[in-house]
Amino acid sequence: MVLKPALRIQDQNGRRAPVEIEKAVKLQILGAQFNDKFNQAINWWRQKLFSDGNSTTIYKFPDDSSSSFRFKVRRSPVFAEIGSASRQPPIALSGGVKRLVRHQGVELTEPVLLFSDKAATGHAKDTHPIRGIVHNQPFDFGLTQKGLASSIRLGVVCPRREAVRLSNYLNGFMQRQRPQRANPEYLLEYPGFNRAYGIPLEIPHPDDSGWATCAEPESADPTAGARELAEKIIRSIDELMAAYAPHEVLVFFPERWSTLKGFRTENERFDLHDFVKAYCVQRGISTQFLEEKTLANKEQCSVRWWLSLALYVKSMRTPWVLESLDPDTAFVGLGFSVDPAAPRGRHVVLGCSHIYSGRGEGLQFRLSKIENPIFRGRNPFMSEQDARRLGETIRQLFFDARLKLPGRVVIHKRTPFIKQERDGLCEGLSGVNRIEMLEIKMDHALRYVASVQRNGRFDEDNFPVRRGTTVRLDDFTALVWVHGSTTAIDGRRRYYQGRRRIPAPIVVRRHMGESDLQTVAQELLGLSKMNWNTFDLYTKLPATVHSSNEIARIGSLLQRFGPQSYDFRLFM
Repeated sequence: MVLKPALRIQDQNGRRAPVEIEKAVKLQILGAQFNDKFNQAINWWRQKLFSDGNSTTIYKFPDDSSSSFRFKVRRSPVFAEIGSASRQPPIALSGGVKRLVRHQGVELTEPVLLFSDKAATGHAKDTHPIRGIVHNQPFDFGLTQKGLASSIRLGVVCPRREAVRLSNYLNGFMQRQRPQRANPEYLLEYPGFNRAYGIPLEIPHPDDSGWATCAEPESADPTAGARELAEKIIRSIDELMAAYAPHEVLVFFPERWSTLKGFRTENERFDLHDFVKAYCVQRGISTQFLEEKTLANKEQCSVRWWLSLALYVKSMRTPWVLESLDPDTAFVGLGFSVDPAAPRGRHVVLGCSHIYSGRGEGLQFRLSKIENPIFRGRNPFMSEQDARRLGETIRQLFFDARLKLPGRVVIHKRTPFIKQERDGLCEGLSGVNRIEMLEIKMDHALRYVASVQRNGRFDEDNFPVRRGTTVRLDDFTALVWVHGSTTAIDGRRRYYQGRRRIPAPIVVRRHMGESDLQTVAQELLGLSKMNWNTFDLYTKLPATVHSSNEIARIGSLLQRFGPQSYDFRLFM
């Protein structure tokens, strides 16, 4: 059971504040509640709950019922003892603290990324993706050096009114940009696209064949206008592909079109971005949407790094890979998209997020519809037959990519693996010696406070729990802090990405497999660095499940399913 205090934001008349205002106020209050302040808030509630001074209090719920549920709350916290191979000698615990230790854990090291060196003759290593690019070259720089892909040709779709402004903005990506105030301990100077990635970016002029002018929608109605605008954008993309054949297409979206991004009714949901993406995915076209507000963003160094990475990756390039994962292992993330308006047998799409190799590289993946879904609450699950077909698909995809079966397959999913799924997947993956099925989810109500030793006693730390901290709860369940403080950027200073409140751990529950916890957790940390759509040090979830639900959502709009495979970069 979790007791979670809630904030209620009211105006001067006692009325509840609008949702957007409430979110902003909550963010302002709770966003700055760091590790020490969070612990102080917990102590304040502890004083409220145990005002009588007793170490234990018994509560009844509901309070006025003759058959109420009774539960006991202890005043003392629960501690987890964390070991680390790279830190100071272990701290000796006093008897009073030692009796409160209920769990054991370990702090794992930050995974290392591989890049190409400047001469394209070998690999260079770094934990920081931006620093790795700046000091070295992208992992596939050797292909550029050999002339196999000597430039990146960009196509642009833009309304006539913003053409000159957008052209000037895109040409600015060839220039240096210093960081502003945001994130100075992480962000490095942007050196210009060609210097950063070692490859020219060909940006068309508004009068060139690589620049398509998108006509303005005639309807201002959100329903009709959204569909009309989507068709006009698609028509412009088709014209570009026929006349210019760019490696990727950038679609500029001005603020005046914001009411036409999509609509939702009782029977239909339409998202312009997803509709255009789905159309292009089926034709192998990479797309990047750029909203007008991005041009006014004050932190243009961040914008240029993030957008330049998207343009590099969507041209089917590889910026970095992982050093440490097992080359004989394949990783798979499962995601689902539910369309309640679709007929039975076609209303659940399985997004088999592309298979990842042992180096974290995304391989081809395939989308399919679940024929006989099993619903438990709102969550869809696979029947044994559906799971068997999926297992066969995973096996075939990996064989097509590597010409051999993997020795080990690790499957990640945000919901439990029911018996039908376990049996079907094992049958479909026959020939694979080791199969792991891991439920990966974030429990935002579960928080731990980091402690340090000061003057011979424990006190709250200023920084939160360290990234890589792994705590075993029982034989099947563990907590892994993928998000947390780290010294991976600078060994002398700690860095906390986002700098908001304290991080929640990932809850990992094993439904099948025998790999040790340290291996499983280290793989999760590594895969959290393999989302090529961001220059963050990591994402809060591993790439396998971070992208799978999004892929399934866009994939639900595809007109055909079956043997065709897609590259995940088309969905980014």
